[in-house]
Amino acid sequence: MHADYVCKSMGWFSAWTSSAPSPRAFAPAASVISWEATALGGISSLERVAKAMPTELAADEVMVRVKAIGLNFADIFCCLGLYEAANAVITERGGGSFCPGLEFSGDVLRTGSSVKDFAPGDKVYGFTRFGAYKSVVVQRAVYMHPMPADWSYAEAAALVAQGITAWHGLVPLGGIRKGSRVLVHSAAGGVGCCAMQIATSLGCEVTGVIGSDAKAPFLQSRFPKAQVVVRGPERRYKSQLQALPGGGQFDCCLDSLGGKYFTGALESLAPMGRIVHLGATYSYGGAGDGLRKWLTLVPGFLTRPRVDPGELVGTNRAVMGYNMIWLTEQVEMLTTELDEMLEKGGMLERPPAVGKTFPFEQLPDALHFLNSGTSVGKVVVTIDGEASLD
Repeated sequence: MHADYVCKSMGWFSAWTSSAPSPRAFAPAASVISWEATALGGISSLERVAKAMPTELAADEVMVRVKAIGLNFADIFCCLGLYEAANAVITERGGGSFCPGLEFSGDVLRTGSSVKDFAPGDKVYGFTRFGAYKSVVVQRAVYMHPMPADWSYAEAAALVAQGITAWHGLVPLGGIRKGSRVLVHSAAGGVGCCAMQIATSLGCEVTGVIGSDAKAPFLQSRFPKAQVVVRGPERRYKSQLQALPGGGQFDCCLDSLGGKYFTGALESLAPMGRIVHLGATYSYGGAGDGLRKWLTLVPGFLTRPRVDPGELVGTNRAVMGYNMIWLTEQVEMLTTELDEMLEKGGMLERPPAVGKTFPFEQLPDALHFLNSGTSVGKVVVTIDGEASLD
């Protein structure tokens, strides 16, 4: 598949060398249906609303009829009012409603005057700095990519955000290379699966950590050469890692759990090792709506781990925090990294793992399912026809 994929130097554009069907003209829908919230109090704050179709495009923009939306834990934190970047967007606007969502796939409806790489009818996937929970998305062409010919819309919507999150955390920040010993938390999830794929493709020794025995068959079938660990209670986690081959000494840990699992992973790092922290689903995941949100969040906040910089110096380890949304304006860097991920990270060897799909009308249910901690692979919302408020 790699031989058919050509990554162009200006970033988020790649073209399949096989002949493409002639562009199809799509009639735009009468209105845009989106899931939005005026008060970020939880998933239940989301409501479906109808808005007028955009009438004008900037020269570098593309209008897409959305067919699939990839869900991320960042979306849940947005709904809870815990995602600083989302709160900043609302502040900059002076209030109003907020539409979450970072990645989508669909069919091009219209293009701006300077867009040369896409035409109406093209199947594309892309990234947006929030606002993907819509039936129609308008985004700059630089943040879009043609869909691989043999991928579904759901698979294409599962690539960009989680793939770049995993790549940037493991390679530029984590410094992994062939032979590195890599520990991946939440390995059966969307980002986790991408991280396992990337580390495996780069020739690393990979250990994936999961939260239940039920997820083990999925992960072992997808990555048969990887070590799979079902994590136990926090107090035994360090000893679980130490019992692994090599004494549980890792060069890099991609940590999305937080809490005391963060401490156990940090202590398992070899000298020169790095832990890249990109979430706290153990501490803050599963938060409820309304008052229940605070009842679940406060204990996690009070028990969050502390890091002593002096100890890091003494043990020659590094801790890094990473939030991809703050990097979205670094277009050149992100497009370069995406091309590197597609070329070297093995992401085109097979489509991303989609664990479950929900219809657009059930988007809050999909978020609740993602927040339950029982999902494997990517949770995706699909729009089969015209979205409506009915």
